[in-house]
Formats: sequence, C-alpha cells, structure tokens
Amino acid sequence: MLQHPDFIAELRFLTTEEGGRKSAVHAGYRPHIEFENYPEYLTSGQQTYLGQDIVEMGTTILAEIAIFGTAYFTNRLYEDMKFKFCEGRRTIGFGNIVEIINKDLRCDSHSDQYKINLNLYPADILKRLASDYKTNVTAATQSIQEFIISHTNFQSPRIVRALLFTGNKDSVQLNKMIALARTDWRDLLLEAEYETPDKRVRDFTKEFGKENINPEE
Repeated sequence: MLQHPDFIAELRFLTTEEGGRKSAVHAGYRPHIEFENYPEYLTSGQQTYLGQDIVEMGTTILAEIAIFGTAYFTNRLYEDMKFKFCEGRRTIGFGNIVEIINKDLRCDSHSDQYKINLNLYPADILKRLASDYKTNVTAATQSIQEFIISHTNFQSPRIVRALLFTGNKDSVQLNKMIALARTDWRDLLLEAEYETPDKRVRDFTKEFGKENINPEE
C-alpha cells in the first residue's frame, strides 16, 4: 500500500557502471535515505515516479517520496535539500527536494541550519560528542538533535556544551540533563558553569578546553 507522499524530489539513478543497480526499479521501490547533514538517522523512502512506473538505471526523474520516521524530520526539510538513497552500503542514486508536501516537515524559513542541526555545530562539540559517547554516539546525537529542534532557547553551542559536560559520558545522565534543560535551560547552565550559585567557574560560550574561568581575569 502506497503512503501519502511527503515531498517531491528529482532523483538521479546511478548507472550500473557507476555502482548502481543492475536492474530497473518499479513504483513502490523503497531504498534507505540519508539526508545531507543528518547521517545519524537513516530512514526509508517509498518512491512513486511521475509519468511512469518503471525506471532504468542512469535515469533522472521526478518522484513523490513517502518517508518513514517522519517525526525525526519535523521542521528539518527544505526545498533544494540533498540526499542519497541506498541499498545497504551501496549508493543507488542522489536526490534533491523540489517541493515539500507534508508541511510538518518543512523547515521554518527563518531557521538557521547552523543552529538547528547539531552536525553543523562547532568542531569542538562534535569531537567531544564522538569522544564521550563512542559506540552510543548515534543515539546521543539523535537525543540532542531532537532537543535543540524543539525550542529556539536550546539552539546554541553554549547549551550543547553544557549538556555534554553534565552528561558525563553517560547516555542515561545525558537524557536527565536534557530533561532538566527542557524544564528550565537556566538550571542546566547553573549545573554546568557554577560551583556555587554565586561562583561561576566555567563559560561554555567558549570551546571545550578554554571554558575554565581564571579568577584573576
């Protein structure tokens, strides 16, 4: 059963020589999709081709796409957003969103991708995230992504650094700190930056390694 489409995209299927499939695909084909700058969350997208039912490799065509796991991409997608579609580790082709049908997925026109997408945050944050969470980095990334997209108050490197610091390399603790910040993000900063309520010892507007406040300054 075909789902309701979420967006229309221009798809370019790789040729067999480029590493694509050996055979044509039919309407209803459902490869994995990886959106640009969101490698931590693979979904699948059911393709319905406009004007034909069968597509040969090497073809460029417009298609309606219905993705699974839409909740994660609420307010994240935008026209001209790039993605690739795959079968396992093999890339079958590349896509480009030309029209968003599911308005819940549309990114606010005023949103800054460098604020709502953790993968575009400063390098010290991404390095700390990978170092602290290692094999659990995908789940940690998803948790923080969902957190920062939920409110503009959470969309800052300072808040994310405070989360990573107080998360203490533990996924359960990280989620506790996310819950604390959702209640009041200022409590998170108090926990991360202050030794006592009136003694600030860290400044997470600065990158990791430079956050400690020198009392003589």
